[in-house]
This record gives sequence, C-alpha cells and structure tokens, in this order.
Amino acid sequence: MAIAKTEKIPPASAEVHSPAAGGSERRHKPIYAWKVVLYVLLAVYTLWLMAPFMIVLVTSLTSSDEYLAATEYIWWPKNPSLEGYQRLFMDDPYIFEGIPSIFLGFLNTMWITLLPLCSSLLQSCLVAYCYSKYTFPCKNFLFMFTVTLMFVPLGAFGFVGYMFYQNIGWTEGYASWLPLVVPGLFASVGTVFFLRPYLDGIGKEIIEAAEIDGMGFWQIFFVIVLPLSKPALIAQFIFGFVGGYNNYAGALVYLETAESQMWTLQIVLQKLIEYMAKSQYDYNFTCAVALMAMVPLIIVYLACQRFFIEGITFGGGKE
Repeated sequence: MAIAKTEKIPPASAEVHSPAAGGSERRHKPIYAWKVVLYVLLAVYTLWLMAPFMIVLVTSLTSSDEYLAATEYIWWPKNPSLEGYQRLFMDDPYIFEGIPSIFLGFLNTMWITLLPLCSSLLQSCLVAYCYSKYTFPCKNFLFMFTVTLMFVPLGAFGFVGYMFYQNIGWTEGYASWLPLVVPGLFASVGTVFFLRPYLDGIGKEIIEAAEIDGMGFWQIFFVIVLPLSKPALIAQFIFGFVGGYNNYAGALVYLETAESQMWTLQIVLQKLIEYMAKSQYDYNFTCAVALMAMVPLIIVYLACQRFFIEGITFGGGKE
C-alpha cells in the first residue's frame, strides 16, 4: 500500500526571508581596533600640521591691543581686526606708482620663476624622451654622467658664480635679474632623472604607429609624448615652482641692492618686516605678511593636487 507524502506547509504568520523580497539582514562590516587607532593618529597628525597655519591666521586677525593684553593663548580673537592687513597695504614705504610692494614683488617672483621653469620642463622632457626611446653612442655613459652632476653641491659655487656674473656685467641695474633667469632656462638634471622612468612606461608601439602614419620627431614629441607626460610634468612643476617662489638666497645676492621695483616677494617680505620693526613691531602685521605670501602656493597646490599625486607614481602609458 502506497503512503502519500505530505508537504509541510509553513504557518501563515511565518515570514519568508528572501533577498528578492528585501528581507535579508544587513551585514555590517566589523570595525577593527587598528583602523580606529590609525584614523585617530591621522587626525592628530593633521591637526599637528595645520596648527602653525591656524596660529598665523588667528594672530593676523588679532588686534595689537588684544594681543598685548592677553594673559593666555588666544584661540580666536574676541573682536577680529584687519589691522595687520591695513598696515600692509596703507603703510607701505616701498610703494611704487600706486602699486603696493607686496603685489609688485609677487609679479616679479612669478615671471622670474615661471619663465625658466617652463623652459626647463620642456627641455628636460625632450632630453628624457631621447634617453628613453632612442639609441645613440655612449647613451648609458652620458646618462650616468648627467646623474652624477646631481651630487655636486652647487651652493659651494655661489661666490664663484657671482664673480663670473659680475665680470660680464649681470649684477648691476636691470641686468641683475639675468643670473636668476638665464641659468634656469635649460634642462634640469633632476627633472631628466625623474621623467625618464615615467617615459619608459609609454609603449614603443605608440611611437612606431605614429611614425608609420608619417609623423616626424617633433610632431610625435608635442602631440603624443607631452600630453602623456602631463601628470609627471605637473608634479615637477609644483616642485620647481615652490623652490623658485621661496628662493631667498639668490634674490638676496643679486637683488637686495637693486631698486625696490625689482625686488622679488621674499626680499619685499624681509624689507617690510625690517621697516616695521624699527617703529612698532606687531605680530599681526608679521603674520598678515606671511599669510599673504602663502596664499599663492596653497592655490597652486589645490589646483594641481590630482595631477601631483598621479605624477609622482611611475608609469606613463599602458602597453
């Protein structure tokens, strides 16, 4: 005799859990203790890095009376004041034809820095491209010799360089700008050393395909190589811009005795602080000057941050 099999029917009150019905329980990822500690350390490190900037900002907005009367650290001024910034633009003894010296120094710094920097980046990329994609006699020896020059302390030849420029008349009048511009117009050893591994990542198939299509050397360089090298070039641009923008030693040697309209930003900052120190030394003025000098660097870094992070990693193109 056959026994009929009966199916167990779940009660009506029971809920059926299915992913499609949306009743699946959410699975929370476990929070590891080391991640919490890591984020806390990063937060503390960030505050540590931002502390000097915040001190400069708060001090620049604090009036002299409140600063002198304070008996403890001022986290934020009770009555924010622009006294330091007003003195910077209104009490400027080196103003030239209605232009504050800090603006004129900024313009001088821009063209003295950008002109040799752009020329050097272009030539360095060209040299690195030749080392990377072409074969010529003594290639490896020349590259190693070039890299060896990076270990030469050029600062030790500063006096010799000054004597040389003085003999050819580049230390007087408007010619005193030339020692700061002309040497930087040519390729940089460090930039060539950095760009060559990046250009090695560009597949030779791209270059060969361009040559088959009839493109010449210069057309390949400007149309293919330069666009692919943009992240690395921007990274080197930031390094070079920061170095040229903060170049105080070179400007001090060649421009300190020049006319005020020829000073770079670093010389202007020194002169302004020295002038204010003779009459009334205010911390809000000093911090206002420092903050105004930092703003261009912050803007450049924020604008190029994505390319900077991408450019400091090697590997230009995909095979």
